[in-house]
Order: sequence, then C-alpha cells, then structure tokens
Amino acid sequence: MQSISLTAGQIEELVSIAKDVLPNESCGLLLGENDAVAEILPMRNVDESPLTFSIESTELVDAYNLAESKGLQVIAIFHSHPAQPSPSSTDIKFMEINPVVWLIYSTTEWQLKAYVYDEYVKEVTIKITARE
Repeated sequence: MQSISLTAGQIEELVSIAKDVLPNESCGLLLGENDAVAEILPMRNVDESPLTFSIESTELVDAYNLAESKGLQVIAIFHSHPAQPSPSSTDIKFMEINPVVWLIYSTTEWQLKAYVYDEYVKEVTIKITARE
C-alpha cells in the first residue's frame, strides 16, 4: 500500500492553509523524496471558489523548478473541500493525469485523507513522523 509521511507540524500547516482561505478551497504542492514530505508550497486557488481549485500554470512551473533545484520531487497535491475528504469527480479526472498522492482536507469534518489513482481511486495511509 502506498503512503505519505508528514510531521504533526506539517499537518498543522495544511490545516492552517485550508482555514486561511475559507470559504474557498485551498491548494498546494508537497515536495519531498519517496513518501516523505520535506516542504509544503501553498498555492493560490485562481478559481477563488468553494467548490473547485486550479493553480496558475506559471506558478506550477515555478514550483517544479524549485523542487528540482532542491533535489526534491512534487510528491503530493493538497486541497481542501467544504465537504467529506474524498475526491470529487473533477478530482478523479485530474488524479488520472497527475499520478501522485492527493491529500484532501475537509473543512467541515476537520479530517485529512490521502488518495492515489491507480486504475481506480485508492485511499493511502498518512504516516505521522517525528521528524520536524
């Protein structure tokens, strides 16, 4: 089973990112190696919507260049939902073409869940590590 490893501090950071843009969806990229998150890059939701998110293409290119310059990879995409922390039909469509872990934080249930798309949507384990 695939997993993603975050520290408690990183989880708090994701929750804060989600709360800061309410009622809209938040979004960001997680950089790291293998399944371990090293850095969180909050991104601007150009949709400014409570139901969808999108990231400006130039901002995405900059994020990938930053990851490469640090010897890291984009290992996850993060966003929040004002509903259950499960992928929407739109998320699933984009998960198919972005085969990384997708972290979804529910701003109504205050829950964080992770998924990958591999022929179908699969929930993955979120490991909380002590490394800060």
